[in-house]
Amino acid sequence: MQNCADEWIRESNRRALLERIRQESPVSRVQLAQELHLSKSTVTDNITPLLREGIVQEVGVGLSQATGGRPPVLLKLNGAYSYIAAIELGFRAPLFALADLEGHILHRLTLSVPDGAAYPERLKAVCEKIDELLSCGGIGRDRLTVIALASPGAYSRHEGRYLLNPEFEDWDFSRFRDDLGRCFQTEVMMINDVKAATLGELHQGAAKGFRNIVYLSCGVGVGAGIILNGRLYSGTSGSAGEIARVFVPGISGPLRTRVEMNALLQKMRMQAPEATRRALRKPANRINFEDVVRLWKAGDPFTRGCIRDIAVVLGKMAAALVSVLNSERVVFGGEYLVFQSQILDILRKTILREAFDPIPVVGSALGKDAALQGLLSLACEAILDRLARST
Repeated sequence: MQNCADEWIRESNRRALLERIRQESPVSRVQLAQELHLSKSTVTDNITPLLREGIVQEVGVGLSQATGGRPPVLLKLNGAYSYIAAIELGFRAPLFALADLEGHILHRLTLSVPDGAAYPERLKAVCEKIDELLSCGGIGRDRLTVIALASPGAYSRHEGRYLLNPEFEDWDFSRFRDDLGRCFQTEVMMINDVKAATLGELHQGAAKGFRNIVYLSCGVGVGAGIILNGRLYSGTSGSAGEIARVFVPGISGPLRTRVEMNALLQKMRMQAPEATRRALRKPANRINFEDVVRLWKAGDPFTRGCIRDIAVVLGKMAAALVSVLNSERVVFGGEYLVFQSQILDILRKTILREAFDPIPVVGSALGKDAALQGLLSLACEAILDRLARST
């Protein structure tokens, strides 16, 4: 029993040291001992095997202490010890990134998958893109420690299946993680794309330093991420924040039918007045999201009105979430971030008017990188957990 307790203490100390080195690199042993309230001998005993295995590196010296003596040797994680492939599948053109153990993104790629491509073709394309990513970094498959996926949709325990927008139904996420794991013989993590973006904003973006936030994402899909007391809240079955099917008071139909990209495009195609159609310079039935952005930037009144209507509905949803959760901040992201100069003002006014305790609303600081940064945080934590146990 005592041996088990001692091993647990060593593992906990080693994990805390690795996390502090990751966060504050470069850092000295003296700093680690002071900040973690550990003895110098405990720090040395735990750092020594990490140095021997090449997980941690000594990288020069710091400033001498006021009391004199030799300057302290500084430590950092060895980024090249292991690598992570992070994949954000929630966009129309999925994003791929290769990162090192420190979470530094080394290479980026995007993937274009033909509409209507079957699942085997999609899986093959993803595997080939990961291999291309590794090739860009001159890294073999054996050094790929984790593949981290951000996927749209969520698993419905009630219905026993993944619920996805039509654009993503050919991905078959019930099989995707296992198939990728077999292909690369490595660990594959998968998390909802909005939750991944929420973590990215929490650790590296507009929510950094806050402990209770709502991340509201809208574009191809609509969803919310929730941080409570500094941690991601996923709920009983992982579906916390799945607001697409929610009915907003005073608004007909579920939220997704009023705010998601397909609904916006359908409205533009069916209801655009003659002036908007002339400015479009193509048949209305061929309008795409890039056309909407162009019309909006040009100040087209109808397009601006469509975005205003979406913002009002999102504002009502945000006000309800803020009132229920008593959060500190709302962060807005997703493809509609391009409209933030109009949407944020409406969100703020709606929350001020309708929320019990109004709070600030800000745009995403990371944009399309939000989910990638969240994936890298999760993957780095998983790797450090494993190293603390095995070293």
